[in-house]
Amino acid sequence: MSFTWSDAAARIIDDVHRTLPADADLAARKRALREARPSCFLSTSWGRKVWQKAQRQYLQKFGLKPRGSAKLPLSPLEKLMQRNGDTK
Repeated sequence: MSFTWSDAAARIIDDVHRTLPADADLAARKRALREARPSCFLSTSWGRKVWQKAQRQYLQKFGLKPRGSAKLPLSPLEKLMQRNGDTK
């Protein structure tokens, strides 16, 4: 059996999940994951990337907004169109 970073991250996150109470909030879950993260996931860029992806996937189940879901502010033209009632 070969080692994969994503399998290791998933196992660690699953272990952390089992230790948390069912009503733990998002901040408590983030804190627990940060404390449980092994140093090998900090020592390489690939390890950091894999850990962050696994962590995001887990936390999205508990209220973390997906990446790219932030709404961009309206441009000056869009604001003007909105004020004038244009919807095109």
